[in-house]
Amino acid sequence: MDRPPAVAVTLPPPAGLRAEDGTGHVFLTWEPVPGARGYLVHRSPFAEGPYEPLTGQCLPRPPYADTRAEPGRGYWYKVAALTDDGPGPLTSTPVPGCVKARGISLATVTITVDATGAVPPHVTGDGAQALVNAVARHTDDCSHMYVVVRNTAADRPGMPPGSPALDRTAVVRVTGLAADTSYAVSLHRADTTDSDTTRDALTDTLPHEQLPPLTTGPDGAASLSLDIPLPGLRSLHLSRI
Repeated sequence: MDRPPAVAVTLPPPAGLRAEDGTGHVFLTWEPVPGARGYLVHRSPFAEGPYEPLTGQCLPRPPYADTRAEPGRGYWYKVAALTDDGPGPLTSTPVPGCVKARGISLATVTITVDATGAVPPHVTGDGAQALVNAVARHTDDCSHMYVVVRNTAADRPGMPPGSPALDRTAVVRVTGLAADTSYAVSLHRADTTDSDTTRDALTDTLPHEQLPPLTTGPDGAASLSLDIPLPGLRSLHLSRI
């Protein structure tokens, strides 16, 4: 007996599409669609279209930053959910976005890291999550702490190398350290954000330069600022003195 032909699966467009104007990018986020293999972001200079896909590859999840838009020029965005059978319909209502030009100082993101590992690193600010992310590792007694901050916009296919508007200042705030205690701080700089470099940056295998020590307050927290170029990776190693 012949089997009936397979029925193509079409998913509805994502709900809750939002755009936020950022420095050097437009930040886009939406609600995940159950069953979606990924998403395709489309852009047009006109609300009525036509809309062209921004990425040759599907995005596994939101958010996404459009880093190829021209500063000061308005764009409109729609998103489609993707299955093995292809993309579904685009969102019916587009959202507008406009890239901000770089100011005198770099745009800032804040990375909050819990030294005990109870919660994962949390990134907020201009381009957080879509452009800048962080990972951390600590020893069982919390005497050593590794924090890796990555500016990953250049990981995307077709992204032009170097874009000053996408450079960031990262304020790294570490909590859960010993109160009123000094920590030696060393820094590793890299101009790549690949997985091998990220893995090595969470160890002592890469060369580090010594920075001034940090002293925590009564709350066991300490902060420092790092400039993260595009592309770029910065690895911090904190060790209790």
